[in-house]
Amino acid sequence: MSAKKRPASAKDGSARPEGTDRTPGAGIPIAAGGSVLRPPKAAESVARDIVKDIRALGLRPGDNLPSEAEMLKDYEVSRESLREGLRLLEVQGMITIRRGPGGGPQVGTVDSANLGRMEALYFHLAGATYEELFEAWIFSEGELARRAAANPDAELRAAVMEPYLSGDVDEEAHDDLEVYMSGHEGFHGSVAGLAGNKVFQISFRAFGLLVAHHIAMIGDVRMIHDVLVDDHLQLARIIADGDVEQAGELMERHLRSVIEINRAQFGTKLDGDVDWL
Repeated sequence: MSAKKRPASAKDGSARPEGTDRTPGAGIPIAAGGSVLRPPKAAESVARDIVKDIRALGLRPGDNLPSEAEMLKDYEVSRESLREGLRLLEVQGMITIRRGPGGGPQVGTVDSANLGRMEALYFHLAGATYEELFEAWIFSEGELARRAAANPDAELRAAVMEPYLSGDVDEEAHDDLEVYMSGHEGFHGSVAGLAGNKVFQISFRAFGLLVAHHIAMIGDVRMIHDVLVDDHLQLARIIADGDVEQAGELMERHLRSVIEINRAQFGTKLDGDVDWL
């Protein structure tokens, strides 16, 4: 709902007293965590059980899940709760649902981009700004770079960084923006994987993928392709060499330069709250 269409009445339908309008962009207050003990709804419980079974059975992306009839029997929930639980997982990319004859649910992926999209809703409602998002991005990616360089397996560091050292990554920007962005984010994903902490890998990468999504929608990151390739090459060398502090510092400088180069494309949008594009 845009600010122009926001109703002026209070929650109970009465007119809002004059002078009580809140400052635009202030957002909803961030709770102190009072709902942490809220019991899960039936749909959330079945979604949790499905995820547990995916892990327990060792299923992989693309594997079929049981039919609706089988799930209703196994999980002992209503059809409405089961379908709502499946929709929750589908929105998060954890499963995909093929429509039509022969269709059904399949195992999806664990993708930080889906987490980033959901986080954007929270950020927007809370009134978080793009400057705050960029600050979180710089901090998190810098920490991931330090942890990647600190990975004790030198052979693994060298193997993961090898494509960015050997020239296997295309020197020319790919014409397809989606393919290009996938390759660009692949470097940062490789760094995160070396960090050795899956919680950091998933949650910290969500910030970067959210920023990348916005940059791709507003401008064209390929305009700074040469800068990205050069920075990634230097970072790959430093991480492979195991230089912890230099890896973090260079990653942070790299991201600040990306932000400054793209700042003109964001324009006044940088003055607003994080949006869900």
